[in-house]
Amino acid sequence: MAGTELRFLRAEDLRVFLPEDATQPHIEIEGDQCLPSARIRRVFPLSAPEAYISIQQSDGKEVGMLRGLEGLDPDSRRIVERELDRRYFSPVIARIDSLKADAGMWLFQVQTQRGPAKFYVRNWRDSAYDIGGNRWQINSVDGLRFEILNLENLDERSREFLDQVF
Repeated sequence: MAGTELRFLRAEDLRVFLPEDATQPHIEIEGDQCLPSARIRRVFPLSAPEAYISIQQSDGKEVGMLRGLEGLDPDSRRIVERELDRRYFSPVIARIDSLKADAGMWLFQVQTQRGPAKFYVRNWRDSAYDIGGNRWQINSVDGLRFEILNLENLDERSREFLDQVF
């Protein structure tokens, strides 16, 4: 079985639109093709969020990859950044107000940069990931992602709560 070759796209060749009432962007690749319902994904969302952006058809088949967003016209870049922010939004936990075991899950009540949040985590080992440098990503049972940028920067009470799950 032959592998597929990675195709890099030139940002200057892309025009990105968000038609009225559309949920996914429309991408035109100059001299090549149009993607009426494109998917835009980060290849390395945690370690290199601004590099290597995958451009895909609506079914997830990759058309090509951008090395970065430099070179996109301002309107296209704004749409791509908004789409990536929407897809990869992860509230940052600034403080843990409470943590309780509830029906076999952990109930977190936290403060984030967007205000208070409450979420459940079923199994800590399967739901929390050390990204490196004391940075953690936590996935809730309903598919939301939360981040702790640095465990050491949390207040003492928040760290004590986390000791329960570690």
